[in-house]
Amino acid sequence: MLRRSHKKSRAGCLECKRRHVKCDEQRPKCIICTLSGRDCGYPPAQPAGAPRGPSAAAAPASPAEPAASFAAPTGTGNAAPVAGVPLPDIARRGPPLQQDADQVLPEVNLDHMELLISFKFEEHAPELNVEQHEFSSGLLFKCALDAPYLMHQLLAVSARRLAAQKPERANHFLELAMRLQTKAVSIYNETAAKAQIDQTNCSALLLFCSLLGRHLLADLLARRDADFGDFLARFLEFLSISRGLMAMSVAAWDLLLQSDIRHLVLWALEIAQSVPRGHHCDGLRRLVTESTDLDEESKEACMTAIAYLQVGFDSLLGGDSRNQRYLMVFMWAPAVPQKFADLLAQRRPEAVAIMGYWALLLHYSRSLWHVADSGSHLLNSISQYLGPDWDNWLSFNTMLRPWMRDG
Repeated sequence: MLRRSHKKSRAGCLECKRRHVKCDEQRPKCIICTLSGRDCGYPPAQPAGAPRGPSAAAAPASPAEPAASFAAPTGTGNAAPVAGVPLPDIARRGPPLQQDADQVLPEVNLDHMELLISFKFEEHAPELNVEQHEFSSGLLFKCALDAPYLMHQLLAVSARRLAAQKPERANHFLELAMRLQTKAVSIYNETAAKAQIDQTNCSALLLFCSLLGRHLLADLLARRDADFGDFLARFLEFLSISRGLMAMSVAAWDLLLQSDIRHLVLWALEIAQSVPRGHHCDGLRRLVTESTDLDEESKEACMTAIAYLQVGFDSLLGGDSRNQRYLMVFMWAPAVPQKFADLLAQRRPEAVAIMGYWALLLHYSRSLWHVADSGSHLLNSISQYLGPDWDNWLSFNTMLRPWMRDG
């Protein structure tokens, strides 16, 4: 089968040019090379006035830029179309595959049929109730028939779930998942990213971003890095991409408020804006408040990350009557402020301790296939990384460990 043609990135790195893939042009190392573990380098700078790559208006937004706040404005009137946003190619580090990752699968085969039959929307969006599942599942397949990039991502995440649930065929399904996801992003960049986002395609875009983000989360949590520093590096890479996906959805906010998926968008926003009620994170708040090493901006960023965690604990352990039990498991990472991500990149212990409570939230969500036993593994990894001097602040012995006795 012939490969789909695509425009080259004139200002891209040398490795992406060699592989004939579209580079996102991040410096000093592009996201594609970062995620795939390849050496990244750029040709010498061109003299002033020389032709450059795509214009700033057409270039992908930098993952380092803060994602828009959950407090999105209320749409009014007829929403105007907005420009599409390209995504970087997704190439993850992982076990060797049997074939080259750039090979294109046939359009239809029996593997695809197995994945389609096995797909259950409630397995991928467990925070929704029965009525929401029925509506969303119908809308998803309707949109996927008109948006091939969404159909490929639907099949990709179905394969990723089967890899987690059928270990005897895990390598086969992991390979399928990677190839289908790569093709989904490629088709998206060749089509939707070059078109305007309007009433006809905004729902497909949101569903695509949601499935892709959850797929990437499952890949991240499935790893068992011996060193926490290695996991943290991968987490920050995931954070950059997931924040970019959220930013794309927020860019089409007014359109989404007039779309078929409007009530789901407003429901998720209401949950994200919930006022924290419980006391599960009181130790973290005290840690940040009493810190003499954090400036006010850093403390504010940490408090925001803690507030979202508390909303998650309220949902899981606090008996919140709304059907949102697992929503913050998926939303916490893209919701945290960029400043908090910077603190993690600096390996500030206060930020790492906050991440330990996210690991606890994951542990209480271990029934999800995306999560499994990753929470307890990450929690132990963070505890070892910080050392015993941090046990009192983390309250591992007085609060976290008792919570974990149930499993």
